[in-house]
Amino acid sequence: MIFSRFWRRRERKRSGAPGLSISTLEQVLAAGDAQAWWRLATQLAAFVERPDTPPEERDAVMPILVRLASCPDRAVRAHLAALLRDARHISMDVILAIAACENDISSPFIERAVAISPRLQMAIFRAGNAERRKAVCRREDVCAEVVREAIMVAEREVALVCIRNAHAVFSPKLARRAYLRFREDEEVIEALLQRHDLPLEVRLAHVEVMAGRLRAVMREAGWAEAQRALEAAASMEEQALVDILADADDEDGLVSAFEFLSRRGKLTAAVLLRAAVAGHVAVLVHALAWLSKMKISRLKQVLRSGASLALARTALMRSGLPEGAHALALSVLLAARRRGENAAEPGQRMRGFGPLVLEAIATTEHLSVAEKMQAAGMLQKLGDERTRELAARFVQSLLRHAA
Repeated sequence: MIFSRFWRRRERKRSGAPGLSISTLEQVLAAGDAQAWWRLATQLAAFVERPDTPPEERDAVMPILVRLASCPDRAVRAHLAALLRDARHISMDVILAIAACENDISSPFIERAVAISPRLQMAIFRAGNAERRKAVCRREDVCAEVVREAIMVAEREVALVCIRNAHAVFSPKLARRAYLRFREDEEVIEALLQRHDLPLEVRLAHVEVMAGRLRAVMREAGWAEAQRALEAAASMEEQALVDILADADDEDGLVSAFEFLSRRGKLTAAVLLRAAVAGHVAVLVHALAWLSKMKISRLKQVLRSGASLALARTALMRSGLPEGAHALALSVLLAARRRGENAAEPGQRMRGFGPLVLEAIATTEHLSVAEKMQAAGMLQKLGDERTRELAARFVQSLLRHAA
């Protein structure tokens, strides 16, 4: 063993001999070669992590580890950094010495070393170059202070790494600041939109911004069919809003989205019914409860088999949604009775729901012929391709029978 004399002195100390001496270790550093330093690094890394190592002896060898971290041989420096990633009993001086090594040695250590506390994360982030800051931002336990500074003032590539770290915690306020700062950077915004903790209002605001840009481009292009193009843009915006509402997996998230859309005049019957026809019945039910100021538990009763539609009609009248949308909304509620009140749970989706809505329109006695025509007509516009085709045939059938 490289420092066998060190061990003998250590044993004498335990027997009551004078205090620990590290002169042997210093001699290895001064007179040894790269091979000796490599073995010394291996043995000391194990020594400081042994549970029976006294704290004072552990402290005594920290200066040796600091010197090994900056020794002339690059392979030894890299070896020590790899050994100490999982070490829990190394000093701040050792950590900073390794953090000061070349980027390819320091970055993996900074990213994964368990001994790096939030305080040291912040110190390395502020003192290091971009590579070291990115390494801090990739940590699974990256602290809130680093996340905030990365988003608020750090270089764009550092902020992007932080945004892509799913373990980094973003407050709603910080997420909004990130969007505002990088709103013109498509790559950063795309990464931000992939985050599970991004507030719904930020997603909705982005849809609004992108739809506005699309309309502006269409107007400036001077297309001959500008009106049709603008209608297509409106449909794209509605579908994007539907996707965001469908992702809300709790009532608070839905209400937050309703409030945001309502303030901007975007909480339309088309958006709500497009979501509902796609199987996201909870979006419609919760929106009706919110708009009509009814308790959701009360409105869910409409989804019970055989229940009257009177309560649903009252909610629709109070909601302020246009009367032309009422028939399809009622049809959705009728079709959703297959799953009962569970259909109104946020995050639930009834797949292949469009044809079931059409079946409810065709077979129910709760709707008049005029309401059935109205509901099928809207379904023809808001359903998926297969549903639109079936709805068109149904409308033609009703027209033939009326004639």
